[in-house]
Amino acid sequence: MTPAGLPAGIAALRAALLRGDVDLGDALSRQRAAFAADSRHSAVSVFAPPKQLPDPSLPLAGVGLAHKDIFMLPGRAPGCGTDRAASASPRPGPAATLIRRLDAAGSQPLAALAMAEHACGATGENPNYPLPLNPVDARAAVGGSSSGSAVAVAAGLCYGSLGTDTAGSVRIPAATCGILGLKPTRGLLPAHGIAPLAPSLDTAGILARDAADAALILENLVAPAQARRLFPQGAGALAGPPGKIDWRVAACWEHPNPAVQLDAEVGDALQGLVDALPAGTAQAPIALAGLPAWSRLADTLLHAEAAATHQAALREEAPALTPLTRTVALAGAALPAVWYLDALRQRGAHARQFIAQALRRADLLLTPALPRGVPDWPQVLTGGEAFEPRRLLDMFCWMSFVNYLGLPAIVFPIGLDGRKRPISIQAIARPGQEARLLAFARHVEQARPHAASFLPSSL
Repeated sequence: MTPAGLPAGIAALRAALLRGDVDLGDALSRQRAAFAADSRHSAVSVFAPPKQLPDPSLPLAGVGLAHKDIFMLPGRAPGCGTDRAASASPRPGPAATLIRRLDAAGSQPLAALAMAEHACGATGENPNYPLPLNPVDARAAVGGSSSGSAVAVAAGLCYGSLGTDTAGSVRIPAATCGILGLKPTRGLLPAHGIAPLAPSLDTAGILARDAADAALILENLVAPAQARRLFPQGAGALAGPPGKIDWRVAACWEHPNPAVQLDAEVGDALQGLVDALPAGTAQAPIALAGLPAWSRLADTLLHAEAAATHQAALREEAPALTPLTRTVALAGAALPAVWYLDALRQRGAHARQFIAQALRRADLLLTPALPRGVPDWPQVLTGGEAFEPRRLLDMFCWMSFVNYLGLPAIVFPIGLDGRKRPISIQAIARPGQEARLLAFARHVEQARPHAASFLPSSL
């Protein structure tokens, strides 16, 4: 049990509710109270309780979730990290498809969570709001753009959160806060009701404290036929005893860009995890010569589509953008259309090339998440005197190419560095292999139960 008296995982909470050990209304009230009392700047709006409690038999009844302020929520249009007081707030419409699916499963949204403006940024830096505070270490940076989601989950304020990932915006904040971030296959989760940045890259994703919780959330986000395909035994099986290991892994530790350096402490932790896998599971590390090209093509799509999304603001026909968002969008306005079309046209071929190169004899490719660990806030604040561009590059250099290729990926902690900050790993799989990624993360969690033991348990 947590200090607040609630079980630490979704499966344990649901079991306690069904036994009658925990009252449904009381559980939800405690979760809302945790948000109301928190001072880490994770939420921009905490919601009042609904008039009616969910059916206790529903699979996520009693499970409070909170979501990045980019989703259309019941009665609230997304703020997208903007200064709502300085601009006319959009009228709320129907809730996003994913939010409606969670509602049908019995979950209730607790809060709308802080984010980088319009999902532009590898950190939670946003001049419209205070910097989010990392529950692991207040001096440590919080990744973006789903920054509030990572802080809320890591702080134990909610059981999970939906974020969006365009160039790493679920996986980066998860890595900085020592939790799990899942970016699904492009197209697996519907985008209706989610404010866009770059639609061909945007992907809704899940932030959770462990693989079992993420699996239960994912099972209720997809259509029933998809859920049966992903989890033939049900997502709840992931919370049980470990099953037979049926994966093969490859690894790529060295980035082709010489500006990206792997810290020795991080490298030792990554290789140590691979060395601890059962014999025959892992291959020798490989190289990814195509990674710089895939990252450039991802940048082309990001900038071009951000320019289209925010063309009214660039023409000064809509509220002004903050400097970082404007820089991202303005760069796209100057790109030749043929570059954008070529990037789209080549996408399938590049994805097939990656799979043939990295996954021909493997089920998963492992890479660093943050190659030099979690930086201090001043190192990645773009307007500060201590800003180090290479530390900001470290935040997304292993992330954005995955969005371009449309593949599923997961980030989760595997240990702590000398400053007691999380060291995380990324695993990438073939399309549709989210369950395999979650099973691998679950195996590591069970083999290394200390890896995330530094997280607060304040639900």
